[in-house]
Amino acid sequence: MTTLTLALAAALAASLALSVWLWRRLARAAPPPAVATPAPPEDPFALLQHPLFQSAMAALDSGLIVVDLERQIRLVNRRAEELLAPSVNALGQGLIMLLRDHQADALVAETLRDGEAREMAMKPIASGRTLRVQCSPIVPNGQIIGALLLIRDITQLSMLERSRRDLVANVSHELRTPLASLKLLVETLQSDPPPDVARRMLGQMAQEVDAVTQLVDELHELSQIESGRVTLKLTPTPIRPIVERAVERIKPQADRKQIAIATEFHDAASCALIDGDRVGQVLLNLLHNAVKFSTPGGHVTVRTELVNHNGNGEHDDGSPGGLWLQVSVIDTGIGIPAQELPRIFERFYKVDRARTRNAGGTGLGLAIAKHLVEGHGGRLWATSVEGEGSTFSFTLPAA
Repeated sequence: MTTLTLALAAALAASLALSVWLWRRLARAAPPPAVATPAPPEDPFALLQHPLFQSAMAALDSGLIVVDLERQIRLVNRRAEELLAPSVNALGQGLIMLLRDHQADALVAETLRDGEAREMAMKPIASGRTLRVQCSPIVPNGQIIGALLLIRDITQLSMLERSRRDLVANVSHELRTPLASLKLLVETLQSDPPPDVARRMLGQMAQEVDAVTQLVDELHELSQIESGRVTLKLTPTPIRPIVERAVERIKPQADRKQIAIATEFHDAASCALIDGDRVGQVLLNLLHNAVKFSTPGGHVTVRTELVNHNGNGEHDDGSPGGLWLQVSVIDTGIGIPAQELPRIFERFYKVDRARTRNAGGTGLGLAIAKHLVEGHGGRLWATSVEGEGSTFSFTLPAA
């Protein structure tokens, strides 16, 4: 080995040693690799705080509630608070604290469990309203994270439905009695009874047919009035001839029961802006009831007077200010219990059916009279003391 070869080998060894030293030095100086930390989980309900969503929720006419899997309230809009009337801030509370209805709370739990939308009606004690609750699952990525409750106020709809059912039930009840009587009379006539019995039965059949006809006529009349299809022909008309004509028509019925009818005209020449035929219909209805519920020997009085309500405010009888003609029908009959008075103008309402079973009538007359008086801008009301008699009064605009 020559001297030159030895020198080259030594230089190569020194170069390798230097490279190893530099690599180790750089390795010690480099920072350790960063350890990745897990990102905090994203709140799936964060979007509920978006201003656009908050504006839409505030403008919504229905109640809106969002709950998580634990049925804790994550969002509730103002309309929901109005409908459910919570006593404390509901946000963050359990749903049952807001609904206070275990069936509704169980319905939400079932929706969160199986993801099936459900709905039910509920009536919170605090508000007394009838509410329809629709519950739908919130499934953003194929996984249920909560539920959305949409709450609508169906109180008016529920009342209308109840009125419809009551109407059907009442009409059926009022028709059943005369139809059953007619069926029995027809079967008896088919058995060829003696002529005098047959004639009496034919008379009874005529009365039952009249009762059914009256019911149908009054139902039609009431439906026409309530739908606004009846047009009143208002003209200045003296009230005295209308009263006298009604009294003349009811007098035969009063005479049969030995009931005296009197009239009192405190303003004999008073006129009112009225439809004479319709006001006569109201008066005849009130007189018919007064005679029907008075005992033999009783008295019925029709009184007319002008009443002046100064100013524009509403007065004790509910009429606005101005000059009014007040007509009152006063009887000494059996009277009306105080608890029944607020309902006597309802359709088909009859005071104490057991007591008035034989009095007849459809229960529509007072409802029709009330609508007709209010159509003139007046008011019809009643006062009564049970056992002493009743007074039905109505006001009409004086002319």
